[in-house]
Amino acid sequence: MSRQLPNWLIELCRDISSTGGKALLVGGCVRDRLLGYPVKDYDIEVYGLPSEQLREVLEKHGRVNTVGEHFAVYKLKPNAEPTYEVDVSLPRRESKHGSGHRGFIIQGDPWMTFQDAANRRDFTINAILQDPLSETIIDPCQGLSDLGRRELRAVNANTFKDDSLRVLRAAQLSSRYRLKITDETKLLCQETNLKDIPKERIWDEVKKLLLLSPCPSLGFGYFLELGVVGQLFPMLWELQSSLVGKNPYSAESAWNYVLSSLDRGKTYIEELSEPEKISVLVSVIGTRLSENNLIKLLDALGIYTYQGYQLRAQIITLSKIHLLPYKIFHQIQEQRFYAFALKRVARLTDLKLIVCLSESLHLDASEQISDWLRKSSNSISRSESPILRGHHILRTGLNQGPAVGKLIRQIYEYQIEGRVKNLEDAEQLATNLLLREKSISGLGKFQENG
Repeated sequence: MSRQLPNWLIELCRDISSTGGKALLVGGCVRDRLLGYPVKDYDIEVYGLPSEQLREVLEKHGRVNTVGEHFAVYKLKPNAEPTYEVDVSLPRRESKHGSGHRGFIIQGDPWMTFQDAANRRDFTINAILQDPLSETIIDPCQGLSDLGRRELRAVNANTFKDDSLRVLRAAQLSSRYRLKITDETKLLCQETNLKDIPKERIWDEVKKLLLLSPCPSLGFGYFLELGVVGQLFPMLWELQSSLVGKNPYSAESAWNYVLSSLDRGKTYIEELSEPEKISVLVSVIGTRLSENNLIKLLDALGIYTYQGYQLRAQIITLSKIHLLPYKIFHQIQEQRFYAFALKRVARLTDLKLIVCLSESLHLDASEQISDWLRKSSNSISRSESPILRGHHILRTGLNQGPAVGKLIRQIYEYQIEGRVKNLEDAEQLATNLLLREKSISGLGKFQENG
């Protein structure tokens, strides 16, 4: 069992108990505690207490928001830890009334049995309950046995396919916890229509797989086996139908190469921000897709911006230019040109992402490229700003207009190449370029009049 439960949660459950209810931890928090994983979110299910009384108890412990009219799910921000939010709910009955991932009628019922409440859950390892006051485990679906065998098993074969998102969750959970999906559950997944899942829910599961799984290859392997690729990501068939070239890659199927690169990439991205981690891992896939299929993949996942980060643009850029450092390393011999060429790459993306991507793809077995890239990226600033500004150019007598921006860009290119090192150099070069432009323009007019 993992670390001790927070005091505010224990006090809340004691208060519910003294009022006549029974508060139980449910779902992922129980599973993760049993596996020894850190728990970030707690879900509490309350039996034997009507929703009105439950809300009264919760309001003594923090700020409460209600989700849903009939099934009473409360979002509680505890007074003792106001930045935290815990879900507190009644046991719920679900009945399918229409197509789609959201086509359910849900009704809260505090008098349900543990077995009936657990029957609506997806997998047996998520149907385990625990009394936080006594630490007693309640296991109506034999989830403990499946957890011990590291197996992922559907709770109810009759209702499993009603929620199509469970197929993606099966792949995601099996990858995160290294679980084997049972044959019966695999068959249920393969028979489930996935076309009704909203893009944002697809992305949520793929994101969890990429960020939380130590071996994303396991999840993507199940995507293939369970029919997820066929239904949601047909653009990935390109990886199955192509071989990776011998130079600079080793000869193997693109699918296997991408999967091994995803797992390798997890060891190199630990220091990156969450959006940067995603950009590198999705770019691993993108490097082996045509531009058209990469765009289709990003569309299927609904990837645009993420936490204010231009995720889509970054993935497209990384996928396009991932071989540039490799080519620079092998084709250019003078260090001065290394810096110049890499500065151009640094204008397109953060070099640390290129380093992580190159290491993930294992572009060179000698490790020389990675070492060189790492050292070079430390000495090159992506944010190197132009020395010459608009007001400097206006001092030369050039009027405002498109020509000013064009001249600034020209000088900046020389700056990146190291041929302009200070403002004096920049202004002199700008003057020379302007004189040259006027000379050419004057010659043209002379020839026209001649």
